[in-house]
Amino acid sequence: MTKFIFKIVLIGDGAVGKTSIRRRYMGEGFQTDFLATMGADFTYLENQIDEHEIKWQIWDLAGQPAFRNVMKAYFKGSMGALAVYDVSQPKTLEGIDSWIQEAQFHAETFPELPVVLVGNKIDLREEIPNCVKTISGFIKAKSLNAEFIETSAKTGENIPDAFTRLAHQIISKTNLEDE
Repeated sequence: MTKFIFKIVLIGDGAVGKTSIRRRYMGEGFQTDFLATMGADFTYLENQIDEHEIKWQIWDLAGQPAFRNVMKAYFKGSMGALAVYDVSQPKTLEGIDSWIQEAQFHAETFPELPVVLVGNKIDLREEIPNCVKTISGFIKAKSLNAEFIETSAKTGENIPDAFTRLAHQIISKTNLEDE
């Protein structure tokens, strides 16, 4: 069994569900009340993906503009990112490019940082008109050279898959760097 330690960041605008995604992946369930992340929140998790033992260092970064200047230090050494937007708030997809560029610039790990673009809150599509369509997420991901997945932190749909996809990308990059 291969063992890896991955430092990753959850990035995106405020209130897109980064903390809820992290909590769901950690097995902590879903909370309906919103409490903004102040600066960053760090979590550690060990699990197995395929034949790999993964030790995750998950940095959940605040999305509010007031914290943007302190983010640089948290990006350093990141091996990948889940770039999260809220499908019920189209403007959160528009801002994702700058989040990824910032993470890429400050991570300093790979020539191109592994990224999974995550369209979160798909459970709201039935209730809220004018949600971001799946095809728009695919197109944005393609333009960013990122993988794409839609999730619901509320129901848990595709949350493990987002992390698995990111792990596969990082492992692939790590193996290429070792050659």
